[in-house]
Amino acid sequence: MSPSRSATDDSKDGLASLWQELVEALVAAGGTVTEITRVRDIDDIDVLEGYRYILAVLAEQLDRMALRGSAHPLFLPGVTPVRKLFFDNPDTDYDTALITGTRTYRIHGHRGTPTYLAFCVYSGNMAKGERTRVDNLADTDMVFGPDGSFEVTLSADEQPGNWIPLDPRANTVIARQYFLDRATEIPARYAIDVVGGDLGDRGTADTDLPPDPPLDRLRFARLARDTARFVTRAATLANERAEQARRAANQFTPVLGHGVYGTPDAGYVVCWYQLEPGEVLAIEVEPPACRYWGVHLANRWGQSLDHRTRTTGLNARTATIDPDGMLRVVVGPRESSHAGEANWLDTAGHREGWVLFRWLLRQRATVPVPEARVVTPIADRRGARWTTWPDGTSSAARSGSQPASPPGAS
Repeated sequence: MSPSRSATDDSKDGLASLWQELVEALVAAGGTVTEITRVRDIDDIDVLEGYRYILAVLAEQLDRMALRGSAHPLFLPGVTPVRKLFFDNPDTDYDTALITGTRTYRIHGHRGTPTYLAFCVYSGNMAKGERTRVDNLADTDMVFGPDGSFEVTLSADEQPGNWIPLDPRANTVIARQYFLDRATEIPARYAIDVVGGDLGDRGTADTDLPPDPPLDRLRFARLARDTARFVTRAATLANERAEQARRAANQFTPVLGHGVYGTPDAGYVVCWYQLEPGEVLAIEVEPPACRYWGVHLANRWGQSLDHRTRTTGLNARTATIDPDGMLRVVVGPRESSHAGEANWLDTAGHREGWVLFRWLLRQRATVPVPEARVVTPIADRRGARWTTWPDGTSSAARSGSQPASPPGAS
């Protein structure tokens, strides 16, 4: 006769089912990647990067799982040079802290010298398909001490000084630092504390803050399910954007809105490049006067390409502007006859993917939309600067461009 099951056994089975639910969500997200191979001929690199993207989203969400609801928030890197998400910019540091809309927070630190510093609060749940609300405070609207020190209050009620309003659904604050030259600019330093508001059964933040409670069944169940939904939604959304963009390949379109984790201070313009062997994408635009502008390549899943060992992005400091004030960029593989020249961007083994321009705090309202053309470079032009297009033809005005849906750019 087998021994009867105990309450402990049932409890363990319940915990195992929660784990299985998370694993099944990962399998479903992976199915989004696998399904693409059934409907179109897709390169191995795009499939492999899709699986890696799911793991990157999972890793980021596991960090959030550990801090969600904490009375002791902290900023963690949202992306790294190898773990990338949501159209990350190689020139930007993203630090993310989880918050609750019913509490009051204080961010304090030192300005440093990055080209741009801002704190952006996001409200709404992407996993549930909710529209994201954004409240942004940039350095242009902040007051700093003589030594560069600052404090910012996050609360539902208006506060004197630097203040960001909190919606009841507020869940994330992202600190952004843009750099034109990381070698010479000094990063800002900052931290975040709870200074008031409701802590649930732990009282209020008016007294000494209690430690965070140990992980229990109910908390793990909620966090695991939220993580599962987010991972699945992120994979689906990335694939939907790519499929939409492929229908208008090799032309730039301005982005409407700010996407999932975009900033309202930036104007985004995107292009899905699609190249056959021997082809490159020639891009031409007149950069506007603005605090920062940059262009970089990203894979199908919205992850910036390798910028540690390759040239996959340029900005106002690193790009070469021609005498007529135009920026001319060539996107192509290392085998291209223009590989290694000024303003050449390495596709890093990809035949297709994203090109994304950011114009930050531009002085004119309209967003510049680059012209693009697929060309086959002439081999003997290697080493020459071109003033029209690499194939010698003149620039032609691009027409018929329509605004794209927000790519979730960061």
